[in-house]
Amino acid sequence: MSAPENRRQDLASLRSVYLVARREFVIRVRSRVFRIGTALMVLFLIGSVVLQQGVLNTGGGVTTVGFTGPTQALAQPLTAAARGSGLDIAIRRVSSDATGRSQLRSGQLDVLVSGSPLSPEVSVTSQLDATLQTLLTDLAAEEVLRARLAAHGLNPRPIVAAVVGTTIHVHSLTPSSPPNTQQTVVGVIVAIVLFISLQVYGQQVSQGVAEEKESRIVEILLATVRPGQLLAGKVVGIGLVGLLQLAIIGGVGLILIARTHVVSIPALGAGVIAGGLLWFVLGFTLYAVLFAAAGSLVSRVQDVQMASLPIIMALSVAYVSSLVVVLPDPNGLVSTVLSLVPFLAPVAMPARMAAGAPAWQVGLAVVLTLATIRAAIWLASRIYANAVLRTGARVALSEALHGR
Repeated sequence: MSAPENRRQDLASLRSVYLVARREFVIRVRSRVFRIGTALMVLFLIGSVVLQQGVLNTGGGVTTVGFTGPTQALAQPLTAAARGSGLDIAIRRVSSDATGRSQLRSGQLDVLVSGSPLSPEVSVTSQLDATLQTLLTDLAAEEVLRARLAAHGLNPRPIVAAVVGTTIHVHSLTPSSPPNTQQTVVGVIVAIVLFISLQVYGQQVSQGVAEEKESRIVEILLATVRPGQLLAGKVVGIGLVGLLQLAIIGGVGLILIARTHVVSIPALGAGVIAGGLLWFVLGFTLYAVLFAAAGSLVSRVQDVQMASLPIIMALSVAYVSSLVVVLPDPNGLVSTVLSLVPFLAPVAMPARMAAGAPAWQVGLAVVLTLATIRAAIWLASRIYANAVLRTGARVALSEALHGR
């Protein structure tokens, strides 16, 4: 077969997948299930933020901030900035770093600011309030700006470069303690949202396959498209619906952060949102093809739940292990191993990423999951092609694999 003919066949195959995916996407986005489900998940996110702000955030009351040495120049500007942000702080000038750390340990101080005003060192007993961290960062940036203006006149390039790179260094007196409240809440939110999304949209795939088989519409569809194209289009279409829903939820989450400062941007920001979307794509692809294979084994929608039970159990194990094992100790050996297992990684790894998982572990989990997805696609395509046209009793898995 010539190259142009192969190219035409590939384009025709892609067009078939596109048409099936477009049909699935349009139908499901217009449905009440999508609108109500999205609204409920957004309400859950808002409720989680309210819980964090009203119950779990223990930073209420007056925050005592101590300043040593040159950083005392930041005391008055911080007082004014805190007043504008609604943060209640008390300022103390401390004679030395050693005295400040002693007062920090004894509870006389909540925060100790030392070092240089251009790059202050901030010490806390456990975690730094997100709003206070933002204010101190902004004040340090202003000090850098003034220093660079004096040193370079009005040349904007070094000034802009210095301000953009300005940061403060936070030191916890208990660095080996479990993840702080913000990280735990973020991890719980990520794990719950991904678990619900993967399960809901994965089961939509299996139910859609079973519905088409029960109504015999699949026989009409397979007269114009191949089984692999129909399977791929269904997975892509429903996956895009789920991705759209998660993007909406993620956007609402970022808006809530910007408005409430309930968690710090490093704890829940664009990186965590992007990571959640990435793992939804990987997890949905892995589980959706298996859900589709399970749906093709039965001839009635009522039987889908039982056929999909092993897949649902695998997702449940991923969710429970994330809450019980991974989040309490995200950097432990068991948590690391669990987050690398492909069937657990789509829920466990994003929860670890919220607590700062190493990049190489995230990359390894992605590679292992992609390899498993490739094997799952081959297996599911074989089962789907051999079972989707067989009606009546449930098709045994061995028969679907061997085409008998």
